[in-house]
Amino acid sequence: MPYALVTGGGAGIGRGIAQALARRGVNVALCGRRPQPLQHVAAEIEALGVAALVAPADLSDPAQRVALLAGVRAAWGPLDILVNNAGLLAGGALHAQPASQVAQAIAINLLAPIELTRLAWADLQTQRGRLIFIGSSMSFVPQPFAALYAAGKMGLRGFAEALRYEAEPAGVQILMAYPPGVRTAMTAGMAAASGVPGFHLDAPEAAGERIVQALYKGQREVTWGVGEQALRRLFALAPGLVRRGLHTQRHRWQRMMSARPPQDA
Repeated sequence: MPYALVTGGGAGIGRGIAQALARRGVNVALCGRRPQPLQHVAAEIEALGVAALVAPADLSDPAQRVALLAGVRAAWGPLDILVNNAGLLAGGALHAQPASQVAQAIAINLLAPIELTRLAWADLQTQRGRLIFIGSSMSFVPQPFAALYAAGKMGLRGFAEALRYEAEPAGVQILMAYPPGVRTAMTAGMAAASGVPGFHLDAPEAAGERIVQALYKGQREVTWGVGEQALRRLFALAPGLVRRGLHTQRHRWQRMMSARPPQDA
């Protein structure tokens, strides 16, 4: 039976993806920094009739990334699906963020997906496997007081798109997913601080199902969300107009991005 490794699998989109894969008969190894949420999701996965493996790890630590891949291989053999979902929303003014937070955000949002993909590459080639990368609207449109997050997401998009030239001849499928705002611990503070009544956030379970549907359809990209797609199109056509609009809203963005301490998905 095939299996997937889902980073950030204890909550949010990662949990939704894990559930959607389990409904399709895929065993799921769940990675995150906190064991308790992983154990909760593992119980949900097992209730769907497949096996779950709890694999706690801090993906900002290179040694733990190596140990993570070695551990899941030892348990279940070559990896079939790698879901690079874990993310750290480190927002606010750059000068106010300590160097340790800068390093951690870039490590989790960009270096960890690159390194996990490199470490899993031989397996993915052998299994003709699948890769999922989770982007955001900031993969295309950088937004105020989100410099670290935008850097990671834009870098991840560039990495995945360039990697296709190696992946496709090797039979490895890559899906880039660009979900809209999703209800997670990371976004709860942003919604409260937005000042927008009825600030809409998608359900993470629905987001996970949509992403996995796209994976099994063989899509290269999945994106949705009316506001996010409109912003992306407008930025491509009139970047100066979008930049001016975001500049006028920079104080609201500062409140939103500074609404809570950095938290991983």
